[in-house]
Amino acid sequence: MLNPYFKFFYKSGVKLRGNISDFDIFDADYCSKILVSKNPDFWQKKGEEMALSLFKAASTKVPAYKDFLKKNKINTDKIKNIGDFSKVPQTNKENYLKFYPLQELCWDGVLEKNTLLSVSSGSSGKPFFWPRGNNLELETSILHELMLKDIFEADERSTLFIITFSMGIYIAGVITLNSVLRTAQKSYPVTCIAPGINIDETLRIVGEMSPKFSQTIIAGYPPFIKDIIERGRDEGIDWEKIKIKFLFATESFSESWRDFILKKVGAKDALKTSCNIYGSADAGILGHETPLSIKIRRKDDRLLDYTLVQYNPLLKYYEEAGEELVFSAYGGIPLIRYNIGDRGNVYSYEKMAQAPSKSDWKLPFLRVLGKSGQTTSLYGVKIYPEHIKAVLSGNNALLKFITGKFVLERKYKNNQDQYLAIHIEMRKNVKGLLSLKDDIQKKIIGALKKYNLEYNRLYQSIQEKAKPIIILQPNNYRRYFDPNAIKHRWKIN
Repeated sequence: MLNPYFKFFYKSGVKLRGNISDFDIFDADYCSKILVSKNPDFWQKKGEEMALSLFKAASTKVPAYKDFLKKNKINTDKIKNIGDFSKVPQTNKENYLKFYPLQELCWDGVLEKNTLLSVSSGSSGKPFFWPRGNNLELETSILHELMLKDIFEADERSTLFIITFSMGIYIAGVITLNSVLRTAQKSYPVTCIAPGINIDETLRIVGEMSPKFSQTIIAGYPPFIKDIIERGRDEGIDWEKIKIKFLFATESFSESWRDFILKKVGAKDALKTSCNIYGSADAGILGHETPLSIKIRRKDDRLLDYTLVQYNPLLKYYEEAGEELVFSAYGGIPLIRYNIGDRGNVYSYEKMAQAPSKSDWKLPFLRVLGKSGQTTSLYGVKIYPEHIKAVLSGNNALLKFITGKFVLERKYKNNQDQYLAIHIEMRKNVKGLLSLKDDIQKKIIGALKKYNLEYNRLYQSIQEKAKPIIILQPNNYRRYFDPNAIKHRWKIN
């Protein structure tokens, strides 16, 4: 089922046909104009209407959601305004997605109406299959075209678009390729190629093909792109001559990190050289950076690590629930008041844009602070404590020296290389041994390669940089292992 509010992205008189070819009649110039001309209240009001419309549709057309409301004793007739809607129980993976059969989560209980499946992993690392209907494909294509046109000016310059996200069953690589390819087929001078997580292939493409284009955009995980830039420089690639730009996704970074990357490639325009997407397998693009969001963030503490994006309430309607973000959106699995487990805040355009410009999109903002759960990430790949627990807590030989407690921490070296530190608690009166650290590292790498497919692919590509650093800490070292803590923290960022 398509989001009926797509009509606001089309010129008056253009009729939606109800299939993916609707993207062919999407007019990015017109859409850009209404994003600028419509006032912030318009977008907020229409977003509230969209959320209520989605709620009404899902309550009758989605078997799982209909049952969910019944079990929570919600009378849908009494949900008449956004205040009523805000009291509807939240959904999440545990109380909704994992509770019902996959087909019952889909529109009309029919899984096969969806044309594509993506895979994500929950906290246990068990794959979850996400059906992607035409709505998500159309929405994502619209957003990518707007980014290509309004941020990267790819409608005016011949552009080589290199996708280094993981390909295959994961969402980022495939949905980016599909969306950019559709844009290119609308007479944009854009040529796509998708080497995936492969530095050697990416650099070969850059070396041979980038000089033939006015600019090159590399899409990928931030730390992986950093490796590409530094390896390329060592191999003699003149990044400044190539006029390189970046489309990032999957994790946050500081403005000092952005400056570090832009300096490596000789880029002068911090507002239009890179764009970071806030997204997930759950619902595709949840928001993305704009020149305005970057400009605002660069006035803040440049060392802070978070994501600031703008979003369109007609596509994703957001609410704050305590410290967490809750959203509602159409999709292969429609999500209503869905808690994705991200900490963050919702801000109005008026509050954030203190010095507004006539060219600004009048859309609200999200500040995303990170996951509420226990996973951390390395090069955009989720690392699950459960996989490491199995190594440390299930090995009697190791438990002679360690307690089994550990803390994951994503850190950066002086050259801004990202790495995973694993702090492991020693037993009392046991001192760290180099051989023990080597043994633990080897076992953890083996477990991650076995149980985490994305980590395995990352390891094959970057080898040494994917290896976690093992740090053996004294027993009851309070920074990581507070003996008085009610619940142990398995990660600190």
